Amino acid sequence: MTRIRCCLFLFGCEFLAVSIVLAQRPLGTDVSGYQPSVNWTAVKNGGVAFAWAKATEGTGYVNGYFTAQEAGAQSVGIYIGAYHFARPSIHPNVTGANSADSEAGFFWSVASNYVKFGGAFLVPMLDWEDPNMTNQLSAATLSAWVNEWCYSVSNSARSIGVTGVRPVVYTGTWYSRPSATYSGLTTAVTIWPAWIAAYPSNPNPQTGGPSDTYPWSSWKIWQYADTNWSGGDADVYNGTLSSFVQTFVIGGTNAPVLLSSPTNFVAVEGGAAAFAVQASGLPPLAYQWFFNGSSISGATASTYTIANAQLGAAGSYTVTVSNSYGSFSSASAFLAVVAPLTNSPGAIPAPSGLVDWWPAEGNPEDLAGPYAGTPAAGFSYVPGEEGLAFHFDGSSGYLSTGAPSLSAPWTVCLWVNRQNAPGTSAALLSDGTYSLKLEQYNGTRKVGLTQLGVGDYTFNYTAPAGAWTHLAFVGTGSQTLLYANGVLQGGLTNSVPLPRGYIGATYVASGGRFVDYLLAGVDEVMCFNRALSGGEIGAIANAGRAGLIRAPEFTSVAALGGGGLRLALQALTGKTVTIHCSTNLLNWTSLVTLPNPTGVVSYTDTSPVLPQKYYRASQP
Repeated sequence: MTRIRCCLFLFGCEFLAVSIVLAQRPLGTDVSGYQPSVNWTAVKNGGVAFAWAKATEGTGYVNGYFTAQEAGAQSVGIYIGAYHFARPSIHPNVTGANSADSEAGFFWSVASNYVKFGGAFLVPMLDWEDPNMTNQLSAATLSAWVNEWCYSVSNSARSIGVTGVRPVVYTGTWYSRPSATYSGLTTAVTIWPAWIAAYPSNPNPQTGGPSDTYPWSSWKIWQYADTNWSGGDADVYNGTLSSFVQTFVIGGTNAPVLLSSPTNFVAVEGGAAAFAVQASGLPPLAYQWFFNGSSISGATASTYTIANAQLGAAGSYTVTVSNSYGSFSSASAFLAVVAPLTNSPGAIPAPSGLVDWWPAEGNPEDLAGPYAGTPAAGFSYVPGEEGLAFHFDGSSGYLSTGAPSLSAPWTVCLWVNRQNAPGTSAALLSDGTYSLKLEQYNGTRKVGLTQLGVGDYTFNYTAPAGAWTHLAFVGTGSQTLLYANGVLQGGLTNSVPLPRGYIGATYVASGGRFVDYLLAGVDEVMCFNRALSGGEIGAIANAGRAGLIRAPEFTSVAALGGGGLRLALQALTGKTVTIHCSTNLLNWTSLVTLPNPTGVVSYTDTSPVLPQKYYRASQP
């Protein structure tokens, strides 16, 4: 039975640490929207080393899992390409409107980021098996259609400097050999490599092959079964891995190949930070480092070092490696800079019940809880309402915290600077099932709440664009309330848990992908395990740039009659406070550790009065 397929191929090789003899035929797999969740580690461990994933079909369908499948294969070191399912029955013309060119242009608009040099990307594939195109057109016309699509995609690649791209054509002889039902193809298409589907009862991928390859005289790739490690189809290349690389990897072994990417780095303010990349390819290789997308002057070596890291250096670092065959850009590595905690003049204690606090001061640390964030893709830091803020680019950036959802009652407060996200909606926080939205579906720009697969709910409030606004969501057993700048804006009759696993995008657990990317600055994200009152929310909003107390500070020291001192201080709410004393500022003694549920602490020291005594306070 004919199936619409998407294709992925993976082959064992030494640099991927797969125990496959190089003289053997490398194995592969192909996937599409029918495989929404692929365990790429298991696929790689099964001996797979390269892959194609379905990107598009006709001029209207995009595989919703395409980018996740591409990223998943890349993350484990698998060669990955993109393919298009042709619909000549809908677009029968070779050129002009409703044509091969139309479908090639649509494919290119979706998959062009995966047709480039870099040593990891495969040439595009054309899936030629439209069952609705029977014998309406001649074999010569259909062959011209195939050639036009392949040439069009190759020319599009050449227009951006990616030369030598020769797509592979996937089909089965049930469709490519002329019959009473199908017109088939002619030898005109044999200028492109052949990928033949044929399923014998007991296939041997190492010694076997398809019995018929018409109109090609031989085959390059054989799809020998319709199930495998990925849940997709099973494939094999007719040659060695090195031959496969030369035939199908864009640029072959001459283009730059990423061997190791720069990794995330945490630096103490004033300390050093270093990033490095390893690459191979035809020398000479040229390097250029970028910070938040802008090139760094003089950063043209395989390593980049910051000798004196300041908060302004926190953000995304990438490197581009190039030679005469092309270039590739690494994934982002993020620098977090950790500075001593300080309080701004006029700062107030946080209300009780604080369980998470991401201040965004050059790092994604959680001051109140254990859930430090992990940034991804288009994430950076920008000036915020107080100090620095997180920034999400609207297309790929988010923070993963790993924090489980909080059951009601709960409160989350944060400052936002909305910038009109390009998608149909934009998420603040999500957990795979629920999402708090800064911009609700469908382009309403109103704040809202979503339960995936159930419904989208909207508050009658839109945060202004280009201005810092304080938002607070309060969840109770019967409703969810919204406050803006301390003023109640309304409520929804939805009682939901607080999603806090992801910041800046919606994670769709059922599909294992991200959507609803946020284009905005986000600052001072605070979660509470209770419903704050309107007065408490107003106090946080009114604190503005002064913000909330982050570090212990003494507010008064009073002498008591008969000796002793009474100490009063403010500190990070919820974290215990330890008070130390010294008579010489060199040797310190711990006096007491006190609970601190409200951010305000007092202690009476009744020990003997000495000529002088000094105190300091610390928190975990």
